[in-house]
Amino acid sequence: MKNNVKLITVSAVTVALTAVLGLLPYVFLVPLLFTCVTRDWKMTVFESLCFGVISLAYSFISPTVVGATFIANPWIPIVPRLLTGLGCHGVYVLLRKACKGNGRASVFVPVVIACAVGSLLNTGLVVPCLIWRGGNLFWAIIVETLIAACIEFAVAIFVVPPVAVTVGKALRLRGYVSVKKPDVSVEFDSVAEDNANVGNATAVDVDGIDKITEVK
Repeated sequence: MKNNVKLITVSAVTVALTAVLGLLPYVFLVPLLFTCVTRDWKMTVFESLCFGVISLAYSFISPTVVGATFIANPWIPIVPRLLTGLGCHGVYVLLRKACKGNGRASVFVPVVIACAVGSLLNTGLVVPCLIWRGGNLFWAIIVETLIAACIEFAVAIFVVPPVAVTVGKALRLRGYVSVKKPDVSVEFDSVAEDNANVGNATAVDVDGIDKITEVK
C-alpha cells in the first residue's frame, strides 16, 4: 500500500514537471524518459499523451514556427511522442531482461541506452513531420533545431539515468534492486540440524525408558 502511494506521488510529480519543464529548453523530454524507464507501459502511454497535449497547449502561448506547425497539425506533437515513449520503454524492458546480474552496469546500461533511443526517436519522428508539414518556414530554423536535439540527447544520457536509478532504488522498483536468491545449502544444513536434534531427543527418550525398566 505504501509503495503504491509512493508511485502515485511520483506520477503526479512527473506530470507536474512535464508542465513546468515545457517552459524551458532542452529538458522537456526528461519526465517522459524517466517514466519510460521506471514505470510500466500504461504509465508510459499516459505520460506520453500528457507530454504531447502539453506541447500542443504551449504552442498557443509561444508564437514560433514549430508552434504554428503544431497548431495547424495537432497530431504532430502527440503521435510521435506516443511512439517515442513506447519505443523507449520497449528497449528498456528488452535490455533489462538481457542484462543479467546485480552489478551497477546491469542497472545503468538498460537505462542509458533506452534514454538515448528515446531522445533519438523524439527527434527522428518529430523533425521529419515538421519538415513535411512546416515547409519552408521550418527549414529556416533547421540548424537551431538540430543543435537543440544534440543538447537534449546529452541531457537524456547524462541527467536522466542517475535520477532514474536513484529513485528506482529508493522505491525498490523491479530492475533497480537486486533480488537475493535463498541459500539452499543453509536450508539443507538447517534441516539436517533439525533431524539431528530429533534423533538425539529420541535417543535420550530411549535411554530414559531403559533406566526406568531396570529400576522396576
